[in-house]
Parts: sequence; structure tokens; C-alpha cells
Amino acid sequence: MYRKPDWETRLAAYLDPLRLRAFVWGQHDCCTFAAGAVEAMTGVDPIPEFRGRYSTARGSVRALRSVGRGDLASTLDAKFEAVDASLAQRGDIVMSSGLLGVCFGAFLIAVGRDGEREGLIRIDRAAWDAPRAWRVRYGV
Repeated sequence: MYRKPDWETRLAAYLDPLRLRAFVWGQHDCCTFAAGAVEAMTGVDPIPEFRGRYSTARGSVRALRSVGRGDLASTLDAKFEAVDASLAQRGDIVMSSGLLGVCFGAFLIAVGRDGEREGLIRIDRAAWDAPRAWRVRYGV
């Protein structure tokens, strides 16, 4: 799976309607959000085996154990090339404090809450906590 030449336009089009969409397990959570971003950039859904398999936090853990590699980080390690978080580029997948999102240069975009507003939030790179990152490859 490689980014398409117009991946930036595709990613922007994916993000725009999600800005104020509330968190829903299995539909719009950190994993489905990040996977949707990858699909927007590459045209390939990286987690088809998880779609429709969970609707709660407990269900997501069960899905990671039954169809994933046991936990989120190990599952991502099997699907993408891990890179040092300090080298994460725009469009790469980043995990900070267990929250998964998409690197947007100086910050991470993820599903969350900012005060009373729920939807996409920004987390400054300087605030990333125990970050991990995975490369979404460019075309060859």
C-alpha cells in the first residue's frame, strides 16, 4: 500500500467532514479514523478484518486479540514500517498516550474532545507522550 500522487488532497477531503464528528467505537474511534486516513491516501483499507467486529472498548480489545496481533502497537507493527516518532512525517500514523492519529507535521490529528467540543483534535508534537509512529509509504 502506497500513497497516491494526490494523497494530500485526498487526506484533506477525508478530514474535512470529520472535524465535528463524535467518537463512536468501531465507527469513528482512533483506529478507524487512522485507517480511514490511510485508505484516503492509498486507496487501501488497512484494517478490513476489524470492520464490524466491535462496538465497545472491551470489544476492541477482543478484536485486537482475535484478529490482530494482541494489542494495537503489535498489530500496527505487522501492517506498517515502524519509525522513530521524531521522524514521523505528514500522513504517517502516530500513537501518543495510546491515542492513535495522523501526523500533520508539528501536531497529531486524532479523534477526541477539546473542552466541550468533540471531534478532531490537535496534539502538538512537543506534547506527544511515549509516542510511536508508523510510515505510510510513498509510491515507487
